[in-house]
Amino acid sequence: MVLLASAFDQSKFMNAGDFVAEKALRIKAVTVENMPRGEQKPVLWFTNHQKGLILNKTNNRTLRGSFGDDMENWAGKVLVVYPTQTDFGGKTVGALRVRIPPPKQATTSATAGNGQPIKQTKAAKPAAAKDGEVSPPEPKPSLADDLDDEINF
Repeated sequence: MVLLASAFDQSKFMNAGDFVAEKALRIKAVTVENMPRGEQKPVLWFTNHQKGLILNKTNNRTLRGSFGDDMENWAGKVLVVYPTQTDFGGKTVGALRVRIPPPKQATTSATAGNGQPIKQTKAAKPAAAKDGEVSPPEPKPSLADDLDDEINF
């Protein structure tokens, strides 16, 4: 076994340098850990990531608003961690933020490209035409007729 000094420089907690893009993570457990300055903070542990995420106030509020106040019920929930920048002590520094992914849409429903389902409407059958020809659609009322409402004062 090789004893490497760099092995002792690794943190068991995530930091902004660990991510170059967002990543979906499933919560395995929530623990309370003692921080170097003597304070206690909640830490999320994940099924698909080795390091834990220390919850700051911003991320705590985001998760509490979606998952509820009882952190024991957060196991199994999915969140997205993403790197960003924030102001801290008058400097811009890297930070990790969390968001809740939108619910998955059914694979059989069509979407409009923005994740919203397309409403299915029944199309009226076109009027029968001669010899397989398709009749033109009915003309729409003109915009001038639609906006020419008289208002009595």
